[in-house]
Amino acid sequence: MSGKQLKRNEYDLILIGSGMGALTVASLMSQLRNKRVLVLERHFKAGGFTHDFRRKQFHWDVGLHYVGEMQPGSQMRGIFDLVTANHVQWNKMPEPFDKFVYPEFSFNLYGDEKRYIADLIKLFPQEKSAIRQYFRDLKKAAGALINDSMGKSSSLPVKLLGSAGKLWNRFPLNLTVKDYLDKRFQDSKLKALLVSQWGTYGLSPSICAFVQHATVVQSYLNGGYYPVGGAGEIAASVKKIVEKSGGKFLLNREVTEVLIEDGSAVGVRVRQLNAQNVNTKNVNTKDNPDTATSSATEEYYAPVIVSNVGSANTYLKLIPRDYPIPFRDSLQRFIKQYSPTTNLTVYLGFSEDLRKLGFKGENHWIYGSIDHDKIYECRGDWINDEQPLSIYLSFPSLKDPKAENHTAEIIAFSDYKSFAQWKNQPWLHRDDNYQQLKQGLMDRLIDFVDKYYPGFADIIAYKELSTPLTNEHFTAHYQGAIYGLPAVCDRISDARSVRFDPQNSAWTTPKTPLPGLYLTGSDVCSLGIIGAMMGGVFTLSDLPGGISFPEVFAGAAKSKSK
Repeated sequence: MSGKQLKRNEYDLILIGSGMGALTVASLMSQLRNKRVLVLERHFKAGGFTHDFRRKQFHWDVGLHYVGEMQPGSQMRGIFDLVTANHVQWNKMPEPFDKFVYPEFSFNLYGDEKRYIADLIKLFPQEKSAIRQYFRDLKKAAGALINDSMGKSSSLPVKLLGSAGKLWNRFPLNLTVKDYLDKRFQDSKLKALLVSQWGTYGLSPSICAFVQHATVVQSYLNGGYYPVGGAGEIAASVKKIVEKSGGKFLLNREVTEVLIEDGSAVGVRVRQLNAQNVNTKNVNTKDNPDTATSSATEEYYAPVIVSNVGSANTYLKLIPRDYPIPFRDSLQRFIKQYSPTTNLTVYLGFSEDLRKLGFKGENHWIYGSIDHDKIYECRGDWINDEQPLSIYLSFPSLKDPKAENHTAEIIAFSDYKSFAQWKNQPWLHRDDNYQQLKQGLMDRLIDFVDKYYPGFADIIAYKELSTPLTNEHFTAHYQGAIYGLPAVCDRISDARSVRFDPQNSAWTTPKTPLPGLYLTGSDVCSLGIIGAMMGGVFTLSDLPGGISFPEVFAGAAKSKSK
């Protein structure tokens, strides 16, 4: 019996992955088009990098540490409220919401653009005019990236809008952050300070496109926000919307292949991942199965399939090799040339109130140097018995008014090769050498923070560390990548923007060369939660029977009014 005869396996739309881009498409196609949507997720929790988890009485986010542009009345907040049907509330972080700590100085960042500019000018008065121009250029550069994304759409109105935007805004896509800063600023401390949030996009100033940097910085000019109840509320709200229209979320389902008939995508082949009896005090075996093995193979069919697992996974893993993709080899070379950004995260639970140490919920970016390029280049060197050159410290419990117990996360960038020897060992069952390495890294990261904030280590009641192998296991992203395709500028080829080069634009267009298959998420637009959501909006405009930009923004306006 063919898959198309199995009515229970037929849907109007299939989403591969459940990250923010997929959640956006699934929600709006369910709400505004009444489509029966199937969302397939390899993890045992939905949400991609927006999911959260618990250990004992403690609760953490995984990838959503704070989001910009969620102030009431903003356009992005309206779209987010539309996607979640107003079921996710946002708590504004305490001010200052970011603190940048360097060996010789520190800087508090408030969610007020005028104050940000004034505080910078107070520290660097000789750079006053350049600072003001920088903030004007942030808006131009962020707009240029949006125009570029619209210009790649197969929807004629969106494409025309993007093309018109490019004529009006000619900010270069191929300008690196370093080139911009070196041309306009003199003070090395100021240049370092302006890129202090580079961890939110994971690239050093010398290789990152300024338009990507600008998009991220611009999004935080009104402060940072955190979802009340934790990031898991986002996927939970969309799941209810999808199920109301007859759709379904299926977890522990790894899509292994896009099924093709008569030259078009018609469905997906799925490996059902098994739960194993994992005996560990740190893991709830009911909620956290070991997904290293699999049993049943399933097939699901739909006339439209949307992949949210990234360009690399979509084109290099899911589409059969014998189907002609003209840019497959160039994409393969790109991901090998630019090692993906990956990380370690220490998840901490505390026995006492963190506010006794002076923390209010702000993020701390701690750097051992003002040379961010060096920090990026040496991000894996510290693994072998050295101290990290930088860390990011976040406090989920102080951002969430519903939190009952105090938690923190220490995030440090890493490389993949330091952990590659354990790649083929199963999650939760890797050998003693791996466990010892994890313990040593965790202790060093905690000690690093404790030197800046004495007493931090003394009140830790629970600790756990994830590595690039953890990222790889749950996302299947190449080498445990935590972001999409790097928004790099290749200095070798006349500083042309590699990701945004016209010959490579097909990597990131919503409509793929395979009819019936579409791409969404951060690779379609920009990195981060908002970037991935907008990737979903761009994809919606390209889908057959999809949702146009005006309809999305009209729906967002109604959400704002509610």
